[in-house]
Amino acid sequence: MKENAPSVLSVSTDANQTGKERLTRLIISSGSTEKRVEIYQRAASSSTTPTYPQVDSDLPLSSLTDEQGNILPDFSNIGYMGSEQEIPDVKVVETIEAPANGADATRLIQNAIDKVAQITSATNGFKGAILLKKGRYSISGTLNIQSSGIVLRGEGEDSKTGTVLIAAGKGQRTLIKFEGTGSSSPSSPSLFNIKDDYVPVGQFWVRVLNPSSFQVGDEVTIYRPGTAQWISDLKMNQIPERTTGDPIVQWTPESYNLSYERTITHIIDDALHFDNPIMMAMETPYNKGAVFKSSFKGRINRCGVENMLIESEYTSDTDEDHGWVAIEFNKMEQSWVRNITSRYFGNGLVSLNSGTRYVTVKDCKCLDAKSIITGGRRYSYNMNQAQQCLVIDCEATEGRHDCVTGSKGVGPNAFVRVNIRNAHGDTGPHQRWNVGTLYDNINSDGPINIQDRSNWGTGHGWAGANQVLWNCTAKEVCVQNPWVSAKNYSIGTKGTKHAGDFKNPVRPDGVWVRANATVSPASLFEAQLELRKRTGRLYH
Repeated sequence: MKENAPSVLSVSTDANQTGKERLTRLIISSGSTEKRVEIYQRAASSSTTPTYPQVDSDLPLSSLTDEQGNILPDFSNIGYMGSEQEIPDVKVVETIEAPANGADATRLIQNAIDKVAQITSATNGFKGAILLKKGRYSISGTLNIQSSGIVLRGEGEDSKTGTVLIAAGKGQRTLIKFEGTGSSSPSSPSLFNIKDDYVPVGQFWVRVLNPSSFQVGDEVTIYRPGTAQWISDLKMNQIPERTTGDPIVQWTPESYNLSYERTITHIIDDALHFDNPIMMAMETPYNKGAVFKSSFKGRINRCGVENMLIESEYTSDTDEDHGWVAIEFNKMEQSWVRNITSRYFGNGLVSLNSGTRYVTVKDCKCLDAKSIITGGRRYSYNMNQAQQCLVIDCEATEGRHDCVTGSKGVGPNAFVRVNIRNAHGDTGPHQRWNVGTLYDNINSDGPINIQDRSNWGTGHGWAGANQVLWNCTAKEVCVQNPWVSAKNYSIGTKGTKHAGDFKNPVRPDGVWVRANATVSPASLFEAQLELRKRTGRLYH
């Protein structure tokens, strides 16, 4: 081996002719550092299924590997800096005092944002924090942040001694909006280059026809095409009409091309290894898929909102003409929301929208929504086509869909330890094939559902694929498997099992493990994160 040069270690095993699963484990140690490589072989099989080290558990996670090699995926490389670094305390560069006599503070704060945006030098990517001193700040419009490296910081969430931002007056709007520009380009491949007939969920690599076209560190898109046959096999081209006569939108192939953003970490022969796993199997009957180099110019990064109370004015419990979303992220990465309490907004505390990835929402409370209780309202923590995002240690009251994902979102994403009370709807994927979300220790007095939502909305259909419930608690729980291409898991879930809201035909049941019992580890996300940090993902 050459010093400071990458090295490749190849491990081969003989065919397993025994009647039992066989494990080959290679342990490499140097001082206090230990790395492990594990290869599982199914009984009486010549094939090997390389796997990443599994977390210690009181149930054999390897037993959940199906006949095609799909496993519970690793959800740990999500949130700010992949959850490997603590959120920093960014240096204050501007300080604002609350206006006297309740005067409007919109222009005061926006001017400070615009001033910091002009800073050309940045420390570790941060231009600086804007400190809003304790007091009340009335905001009649929207605060817009369109530059990287800006943090809005208050002096606490207490209504009397902290920093309070108020969405004043009328008008549905977001109060604080972070927004980049552009989109991932190109958006589709020129070559369908995946070689294997099947690439299972949880695998960190794919074999391609053109490995010499790539380099370690390349930003790439893993592309899973939508096809007419796939939609037909899912029965999503035959969503029943509603008795109300409201229109239904049947699924179409061109609307279900899924794009996963990844970074190449290793290239070994014709195999490209990634920083995050495959979250939906690549299948020959549905044109497999592709990997291609891509870039997202215009996305902003290293921004945050922290340590404040954000409220909306309202005129009644069903008021629809007031502040709607406290904080919104569009086309953002490596950013956060922490120690925020929001109250009285019609929709929710945070919406993580398309083009957003690697965001942490931590130690937040979304309380006492004010709106009509019906569709399109009260989405407390909303991941709407975001990737690699984390909501952890949060609370919600009076919401409808408190931990919720939108259509065609692609993971991994996770909600971890969220306490939900006075729920007016369900937690879970909301519509149209959200892929790869972990619900870890969600505690709700309402339902948790992963199901075919059929003709709800304009045709929500199969809401989620490769979703995992881990040690969750709810009033009632539904977990179904789609007809093809994915599984959904209920592991250690406590609550009354129900069959779903649409029963003709009966949908396949999900994978249920130890219902109404707690499994170990207590948190799958935290166990996977600890394992990843300890092993360093030697062979990614």
